[in-house]
Amino acid sequence: MAAALLPAFAESGSPLSETLTFAEADWVVTPHDETPLLTSGWTRVPLPDPDATERYTGTRLGRRPRGTDDAPVHWYRFHVNLTAPIDGQLALFTPRFSDRARVYVNGSMIDRTFLQPERVEHGWNHPVWSVIPAIALEPGRNELLIGLDSPYTGSVGLSRVWLGPPEALRTRYEISYMLRVGAAQAGTWMLGGLAIFSLGVWAVRRSETLHLLLGLGAAMFSVRLLHYFLIVPPVSPAFFWWLTVVSLPWAMLFLFLFAFHYYGIQRRWLTAVLLAIAMAMTLLLAPGIGFDAYESAPWVYLGLIPIALFTAGLLLQRAWLHRGAPQILLAVGYGITIVASSHDLLVMTHISSIELPYVMPIGAVVLFLSFSLALGARYVEWLGEFEAMNRTLEARVHERQVALEESFERLEAMGREQVLADERQRLMREIHDGIGSNLVATLAALQSRGAGDDAAVRALRGAISDLKLTVDSLEPVEGDLLSLLGNLRYRLAPQLEYAGIEMEWQAAPLPQLEWLRAPQALHVLRIAQEALGNVIQHAGADRVTVATMHHPGSGADPGTVEVRISDNGRGFAAGEDGSADGHGPCGKGLANMRHRAEALGGKLRVYSRPGAGTSIALELPVVLSVVQSAG
Repeated sequence: MAAALLPAFAESGSPLSETLTFAEADWVVTPHDETPLLTSGWTRVPLPDPDATERYTGTRLGRRPRGTDDAPVHWYRFHVNLTAPIDGQLALFTPRFSDRARVYVNGSMIDRTFLQPERVEHGWNHPVWSVIPAIALEPGRNELLIGLDSPYTGSVGLSRVWLGPPEALRTRYEISYMLRVGAAQAGTWMLGGLAIFSLGVWAVRRSETLHLLLGLGAAMFSVRLLHYFLIVPPVSPAFFWWLTVVSLPWAMLFLFLFAFHYYGIQRRWLTAVLLAIAMAMTLLLAPGIGFDAYESAPWVYLGLIPIALFTAGLLLQRAWLHRGAPQILLAVGYGITIVASSHDLLVMTHISSIELPYVMPIGAVVLFLSFSLALGARYVEWLGEFEAMNRTLEARVHERQVALEESFERLEAMGREQVLADERQRLMREIHDGIGSNLVATLAALQSRGAGDDAAVRALRGAISDLKLTVDSLEPVEGDLLSLLGNLRYRLAPQLEYAGIEMEWQAAPLPQLEWLRAPQALHVLRIAQEALGNVIQHAGADRVTVATMHHPGSGADPGTVEVRISDNGRGFAAGEDGSADGHGPCGKGLANMRHRAEALGGKLRVYSRPGAGTSIALELPVVLSVVQSAG
């Protein structure tokens, strides 16, 4: 392929103005301190060449070297024919090699990927970019050599090689570097930052187990990604590869536990088993104690496949059941990681081309980004629930506040009523013991002397009766209209009997009138007193009937109550409005009664005609929207 392209370049008259791709090379192996002979021992091999070690030793890993003095060098040779001297530089680019490379042009070394020949440096995931000066090239046949050695892993490989003007290859190199090295570096920083943040949240709130597991998983993956871009290990190569290999099972364990805790699954025995497996791997691969971590890495990765598939199945099943954004994010993120891991495993085992970049660093970032978003989505859901709870609590608090305010108002009202009741009691005692006693004593004195002043006696008796009525109105009635009328019956019964009038009582059960207080009670008593007084003074009747009845309303309306006072006296001619015809003795009294009824929010009706008696009906509402004033 490359040989077929060379004549075309030679005949173009503009040598290497375009990129040249080498898909084949001559290959030979020499000891570490020798340069290959230019004409003997070479074998033609295709590129990419992942099997150089196996071709040389018979096994994939071969004999592991233990330092730079024990590592053989695999040489790859290329020829370039130039028809004339070139103006400028050429660039050599290859996306993949293992593990250290040096570049020779016409027998002179122009570049190498390692700084110190006696130090182990890992360049296995870095692309090669070498600039060949024009002075190193000459017209005619030019020989390029790429020598590879692997002082620690022993694994050697080379992808295809591109040669051409730097400006033609720069973009290809930068993309390759970004995918292989830049992505791993960015992933390490991102996962490290996520680990610090999540562990910080857990340190403040120890109940946030999900943050602990997410932080530990991100920390393990950030350690895992170090070997993708670190050329010089910060510790010994054995310890560095041990960290690289064992960080993966721990990361998988924390992700598995994160999924379990996220869905509230309790499997203590399974957690204990996975924890024991991770600890066993850690100890068995420890440097100087167990198996070599680098050689055992493929078996470790294969052993993690069941855990990865089990976790993936769990997340997919939950996503299918719930189909919410958090569940889908978890399943998709983990699924991308499974795909990325499978891709890298195929590249690592040489089933796929070694030129393909490892995508696990990108998959790890996507994985933890999706897990973080799922956790954030869950917190958003919780915040929504908390806001709903807060709204409910605020509504309940408002209801309780309103209830407390109403209770406080009732207590204030009860306090005011108690003060008024106490004041009424005081007034009742003062009236009874003071004015009442004096009036009774005066009446007794007049009667004992046999004075004939009947008018004075009647006046005193009326004053005493009126005073008693006022005292009765001050008694707490608690909305009981029947009790109020019963006290009136007790007070007026002697006067009716003295006047020769028989009283009939027809009391039907009545509902409580919550608005009936002392001022309203006085209005009711005055109306009844005026009606019974008219019977005594003007009706000429020998029987009076006091009846009560309840008229229910429709629906939620409690209706009205009625107090009816009827006599069998002479009656009178009533007007259309129920007033007395003309200016008789009861005309002004009826007007006062009607005024008092209106003050109670009720109505007063008068039914009478000459010779047929009189009936006065007081209709009162059971419930008042606004309690009427007393006067």
